[in-house]
Amino acid sequence: MTYEETFATISRLADDLARRGFTKLPAERELAERLNVSRSSVRRALAELEDEGIVHRKRGRTGGAYLTAAQSQPDNTFVDEVDPAEGRRVERPLGTVVGVPQMLRSQGFESGTRLLSASYEHPTEEERHYFDIDSDDLIAAIVRIRFADGDSLSLESFRVSATRFPQLLERSLIGSLYELLVEHYGVRPTTADEQIRVVCASPRVAAALAVEVGTPLLKVTRNTYDQFGEPVEMSVDYFRADRTVLHVPAHPGDGQEPGAHRLQHRLEMGHHDTQREVTTDA
Repeated sequence: MTYEETFATISRLADDLARRGFTKLPAERELAERLNVSRSSVRRALAELEDEGIVHRKRGRTGGAYLTAAQSQPDNTFVDEVDPAEGRRVERPLGTVVGVPQMLRSQGFESGTRLLSASYEHPTEEERHYFDIDSDDLIAAIVRIRFADGDSLSLESFRVSATRFPQLLERSLIGSLYELLVEHYGVRPTTADEQIRVVCASPRVAAALAVEVGTPLLKVTRNTYDQFGEPVEMSVDYFRADRTVLHVPAHPGDGQEPGAHRLQHRLEMGHHDTQREVTTDA
Protein backbone atom coordinates (compact mmCIF):
# COMPACT_ATOMS: atom_id res chain seq x y z
CA MET A 1 0.00 0.00 0.00
CA THR A 2 1.39 3.42 -0.95
CA TYR A 3 1.51 6.29 1.53
CA GLU A 4 -1.31 8.04 -0.34
CA GLU A 5 -3.49 4.92 0.06
CA THR A 6 -2.54 4.67 3.73
CA PHE A 7 -3.51 8.30 4.34
CA ALA A 8 -6.80 7.94 2.47
CA THR A 9 -7.72 4.77 4.37
CA ILE A 10 -6.97 6.24 7.81
CA SER A 11 -8.84 9.40 6.82
CA ARG A 12 -11.92 7.35 5.87
CA LEU A 13 -11.65 5.41 9.12
CA ALA A 14 -11.46 8.64 11.13
CA ASP A 15 -14.56 9.98 9.40
CA ASP A 16 -16.45 6.73 9.87
CA LEU A 17 -15.58 6.41 13.57
CA ALA A 18 -16.43 10.05 14.27
CA ARG A 19 -19.86 9.69 12.66
CA ARG A 20 -20.52 6.65 14.85
CA GLY A 21 -19.66 8.52 18.02
CA PHE A 22 -16.14 7.21 18.63
CA THR A 23 -13.64 9.67 20.07
CA LYS A 24 -10.30 8.07 19.25
CA LEU A 25 -8.45 6.20 16.50
CA PRO A 26 -6.76 2.86 17.22
CA ALA A 27 -3.14 3.05 18.35
CA GLU A 28 -0.35 3.49 15.77
CA ARG A 29 0.86 -0.09 16.14
CA GLU A 30 -2.69 -1.41 15.77
CA LEU A 31 -3.30 0.62 12.62
CA ALA A 32 0.00 -0.49 11.12
CA GLU A 33 -0.86 -4.12 11.76
CA ARG A 34 -4.39 -3.83 10.40
CA LEU A 35 -3.25 -2.10 7.20
CA ASN A 36 -0.01 -4.04 6.83
CA VAL A 37 2.08 -0.88 6.59
CA SER A 38 4.97 0.57 8.58
CA ARG A 39 4.40 2.57 11.77
CA SER A 40 6.29 5.46 10.18
CA SER A 41 3.66 5.64 7.41
CA VAL A 42 0.88 5.63 10.01
CA ARG A 43 2.67 8.29 12.07
CA ARG A 44 3.09 10.47 8.97
CA ALA A 45 -0.60 10.09 8.08
CA LEU A 46 -1.67 11.01 11.63
CA ALA A 47 0.57 14.08 11.54
CA GLU A 48 -1.06 15.17 8.28
CA LEU A 49 -4.54 14.55 9.72
CA GLU A 50 -3.59 16.66 12.74
CA ASP A 51 -2.44 19.48 10.45
CA GLU A 52 -5.85 19.32 8.78
CA GLY A 53 -7.61 19.48 12.15
CA ILE A 54 -9.15 16.02 11.85
CA VAL A 55 -7.35 14.55 14.87
CA HIS A 56 -5.61 15.91 17.93
CA ARG A 57 -2.72 13.80 19.23
CA LYS A 58 -1.88 13.50 22.92
CA ARG A 59 1.03 11.83 24.64
CA GLY A 60 1.14 9.85 27.86
CA ARG A 61 -0.99 7.08 29.35
CA THR A 62 -4.18 8.54 27.91
CA GLY A 63 -2.51 9.56 24.68
CA GLY A 64 -3.48 8.77 21.11
CA ALA A 65 -5.14 10.34 18.10
CA TYR A 66 -8.44 11.86 19.25
CA LEU A 67 -11.12 12.68 16.69
CA THR A 68 -11.98 16.37 16.75
CA ALA A 69 -15.30 15.83 14.95
CA ALA A 70 -16.53 13.11 17.30
CA GLN A 71 -19.64 13.76 19.37
CA SER A 72 -19.39 12.39 22.89
CA GLN A 73 -23.17 12.35 23.12
CA PRO A 74 -24.63 11.29 19.75
CA ASP A 75 -28.03 12.70 18.93
CA ASN A 76 -30.44 9.76 19.03
CA THR A 77 -33.57 11.82 18.52
CA PHE A 78 -34.16 10.24 15.13
CA VAL A 79 -32.43 6.93 15.78
CA ASP A 80 -34.99 5.05 13.68
CA GLU A 81 -34.50 7.35 10.70
CA VAL A 82 -30.72 7.87 10.82
CA ASP A 83 -28.25 5.10 10.14
CA PRO A 84 -24.89 6.09 11.68
CA ALA A 85 -23.07 3.65 9.39
CA GLU A 86 -24.88 4.68 6.23
CA GLY A 87 -22.57 4.53 3.22
CA ARG A 88 -19.81 2.71 5.08
CA ARG A 89 -21.22 -0.79 5.26
CA VAL A 90 -19.70 -3.73 3.45
CA GLU A 91 -22.10 -5.57 1.17
CA ARG A 92 -21.82 -9.31 1.65
CA PRO A 93 -23.42 -11.15 -1.28
CA LEU A 94 -25.31 -14.35 -0.57
CA GLY A 95 -25.37 -17.13 -3.11
CA THR A 96 -21.78 -16.57 -4.25
CA VAL A 97 -18.48 -17.93 -2.96
CA VAL A 98 -15.89 -15.16 -2.81
CA GLY A 99 -12.98 -14.40 -0.49
CA VAL A 100 -13.23 -11.41 1.85
CA PRO A 101 -10.21 -9.55 0.34
CA GLN A 102 -11.72 -9.75 -3.14
CA MET A 103 -15.12 -8.70 -1.80
CA LEU A 104 -13.62 -5.67 -0.07
CA ARG A 105 -11.46 -4.63 -2.99
CA SER A 106 -14.44 -4.72 -5.34
CA GLN A 107 -16.24 -2.25 -3.05
CA GLY A 108 -13.34 0.15 -2.61
CA PHE A 109 -12.26 -0.92 0.88
CA GLU A 110 -8.72 -1.63 2.00
CA SER A 111 -8.62 -5.13 3.48
CA GLY A 112 -6.56 -6.28 6.43
CA THR A 113 -6.12 -9.53 8.31
CA ARG A 114 -4.86 -10.56 11.73
CA LEU A 115 -4.13 -14.25 12.23
CA LEU A 116 -5.22 -15.30 15.72
CA SER A 117 -4.42 -19.00 15.54
CA ALA A 118 -3.54 -21.80 13.12
CA SER A 119 -3.43 -25.35 14.43
CA TYR A 120 -4.06 -28.99 13.63
CA GLU A 121 -6.89 -30.55 15.62
CA HIS A 122 -8.73 -33.84 15.77
CA PRO A 123 -12.09 -33.69 13.96
CA THR A 124 -15.45 -33.58 15.67
CA GLU A 125 -18.01 -36.23 14.81
CA GLU A 126 -19.77 -33.78 12.50
CA GLU A 127 -16.51 -33.01 10.71
CA ARG A 128 -15.65 -36.69 10.30
CA HIS A 129 -18.94 -37.28 8.51
CA TYR A 130 -18.76 -34.11 6.43
CA PHE A 131 -15.18 -34.56 5.23
CA ASP A 132 -15.41 -38.39 5.19
CA ILE A 133 -12.28 -38.77 7.32
CA ASP A 134 -11.26 -40.95 10.26
CA SER A 135 -10.92 -39.93 13.89
CA ASP A 136 -7.14 -40.23 13.56
CA ASP A 137 -7.06 -37.69 10.73
CA LEU A 138 -6.52 -34.01 11.42
CA ILE A 139 -8.34 -30.77 10.76
CA ALA A 140 -6.47 -27.60 9.76
CA ALA A 141 -8.13 -24.88 11.87
CA ILE A 142 -7.56 -21.18 11.17
CA VAL A 143 -9.02 -18.25 13.15
CA ARG A 144 -8.61 -14.71 11.82
CA ILE A 145 -9.95 -11.18 12.19
CA ARG A 146 -10.81 -9.29 9.00
CA PHE A 147 -10.57 -5.51 8.74
CA ALA A 148 -12.16 -3.10 6.27
CA ASP A 149 -10.44 0.29 6.06
CA GLY A 150 -8.66 -0.49 9.32
CA ASP A 151 -11.83 -1.17 11.35
CA SER A 152 -12.81 -4.67 12.42
CA LEU A 153 -15.35 -6.37 10.16
CA SER A 154 -15.51 -10.06 11.04
CA LEU A 155 -14.09 -12.91 13.09
CA GLU A 156 -13.77 -16.09 11.05
CA SER A 157 -13.05 -19.72 11.88
CA PHE A 158 -12.03 -21.78 8.83
CA ARG A 159 -11.72 -25.59 9.06
CA VAL A 160 -10.64 -28.03 6.32
CA SER A 161 -9.27 -31.55 6.09
CA ALA A 162 -5.50 -31.54 6.62
CA THR A 163 -5.34 -34.80 4.67
CA ARG A 164 -6.81 -33.19 1.58
CA PHE A 165 -4.82 -29.96 2.02
CA PRO A 166 -1.41 -31.01 3.40
CA GLN A 167 0.97 -28.31 4.71
CA LEU A 168 -1.77 -25.70 4.48
CA LEU A 169 -0.72 -24.05 7.73
CA GLU A 170 2.84 -23.69 6.47
CA ARG A 171 1.64 -21.31 3.76
CA SER A 172 0.76 -17.62 4.04
CA LEU A 173 -2.64 -17.33 5.73
CA ILE A 174 -3.11 -13.57 5.47
CA GLY A 175 -4.81 -13.37 2.07
CA SER A 176 -7.77 -15.22 0.58
CA LEU A 177 -7.83 -18.87 1.60
CA TYR A 178 -10.04 -19.63 -1.40
CA GLU A 179 -7.39 -18.27 -3.76
CA LEU A 180 -4.77 -20.29 -1.88
CA LEU A 181 -6.76 -23.51 -2.38
CA VAL A 182 -7.03 -22.81 -6.11
CA GLU A 183 -3.36 -21.91 -6.56
CA HIS A 184 -1.75 -24.69 -4.54
CA TYR A 185 -4.30 -27.52 -4.57
CA GLY A 186 -6.37 -27.00 -7.72
CA VAL A 187 -9.57 -26.89 -5.65
CA ARG A 188 -12.06 -24.13 -6.46
CA PRO A 189 -14.86 -23.51 -3.92
CA THR A 190 -17.98 -22.85 -5.99
CA THR A 191 -21.13 -23.42 -3.94
CA ALA A 192 -22.09 -23.13 -0.29
CA ASP A 193 -24.82 -23.92 2.20
CA GLU A 194 -25.19 -21.01 4.59
CA GLN A 195 -27.22 -20.32 7.69
CA ILE A 196 -27.35 -16.76 9.01
CA ARG A 197 -28.47 -15.74 12.47
CA VAL A 198 -28.44 -12.50 14.43
CA VAL A 199 -26.63 -13.13 17.73
CA CYS A 200 -25.11 -11.10 20.56
CA ALA A 201 -21.35 -10.83 20.92
CA SER A 202 -20.00 -12.96 23.77
CA PRO A 203 -17.10 -11.57 25.82
CA ARG A 204 -14.48 -13.48 23.78
CA VAL A 205 -15.88 -12.51 20.39
CA ALA A 206 -16.44 -8.92 21.52
CA ALA A 207 -12.82 -8.68 22.67
CA ALA A 208 -11.54 -10.00 19.33
CA LEU A 209 -13.62 -7.52 17.33
CA ALA A 210 -13.08 -4.64 19.79
CA VAL A 211 -16.82 -4.10 20.29
CA GLU A 212 -19.08 -4.04 23.34
CA VAL A 213 -20.35 -7.30 24.79
CA GLY A 214 -23.85 -7.88 23.44
CA THR A 215 -23.20 -6.04 20.17
CA PRO A 216 -25.42 -7.49 17.38
CA LEU A 217 -23.49 -9.75 15.01
CA LEU A 218 -24.38 -11.79 11.95
CA LYS A 219 -23.31 -15.37 12.57
CA VAL A 220 -22.74 -17.13 9.24
CA THR A 221 -22.34 -20.91 9.42
CA ARG A 222 -21.11 -22.21 6.06
CA ASN A 223 -20.33 -25.51 4.35
CA THR A 224 -18.54 -25.04 1.04
CA TYR A 225 -18.20 -27.42 -1.93
CA ASP A 226 -15.80 -27.51 -4.87
CA GLN A 227 -16.44 -27.65 -8.61
CA PHE A 228 -17.13 -31.40 -8.35
CA GLY A 229 -19.51 -31.16 -5.40
CA GLU A 230 -16.93 -32.42 -2.89
CA PRO A 231 -16.86 -30.79 0.58
CA VAL A 232 -14.13 -28.19 1.08
CA GLU A 233 -14.64 -26.29 4.33
CA MET A 234 -16.74 -25.88 7.44
CA SER A 235 -16.60 -22.36 8.82
CA VAL A 236 -18.26 -19.95 11.21
CA ASP A 237 -17.97 -16.19 10.69
CA TYR A 238 -19.16 -13.38 12.95
CA PHE A 239 -19.79 -10.20 10.95
CA ARG A 240 -20.46 -6.90 12.69
CA ALA A 241 -24.08 -6.03 11.96
CA ASP A 242 -23.32 -2.31 12.03
CA ARG A 243 -20.80 -2.74 9.22
CA THR A 244 -22.46 -5.38 7.04
CA VAL A 245 -25.35 -5.49 4.60
CA LEU A 246 -26.58 -8.85 3.31
CA HIS A 247 -27.36 -8.84 -0.40
CA VAL A 248 -29.55 -11.57 -1.92
CA PRO A 249 -29.82 -11.48 -5.75
CA ALA A 250 -33.37 -11.94 -7.02
CA HIS A 251 -33.94 -14.68 -9.58
CA PRO A 252 -37.53 -14.44 -10.86
CA GLY A 253 -39.07 -17.40 -12.61
CA ASP A 254 -39.14 -20.79 -10.98
CA GLY A 255 -39.33 -19.56 -7.39
CA GLN A 256 -36.34 -21.63 -6.31
CA GLU A 257 -33.30 -20.53 -4.37
CA PRO A 258 -30.47 -18.96 -6.40
CA GLY A 259 -28.31 -21.77 -7.68
CA ALA A 260 -30.91 -24.36 -6.57
CA HIS A 261 -28.11 -26.88 -6.04
CA ARG A 262 -26.94 -26.66 -2.45
CA LEU A 263 -27.61 -23.11 -1.31
CA GLN A 264 -29.76 -22.58 1.78
CA HIS A 265 -30.25 -19.19 3.39
CA ARG A 266 -31.98 -18.75 6.71
CA LEU A 267 -32.15 -15.51 8.69
CA GLU A 268 -33.30 -16.00 12.25
CA MET A 269 -33.62 -13.31 14.88
CA GLY A 270 -32.08 -14.63 18.06
CA HIS A 271 -30.52 -12.74 20.93
CA HIS A 272 -30.55 -15.65 23.37
CA ASP A 273 -28.03 -18.35 24.21
CA THR A 274 -25.20 -15.89 23.71
CA GLN A 275 -22.62 -18.13 25.29
CA ARG A 276 -23.57 -21.07 23.09
CA GLU A 277 -22.94 -19.06 19.93
CA VAL A 278 -19.18 -19.17 20.48
CA THR A 279 -18.27 -22.73 19.64
CA THR A 280 -15.41 -21.80 17.31
CA ASP A 281 -14.39 -18.34 18.44
CA ALA A 282 -10.93 -17.09 19.29
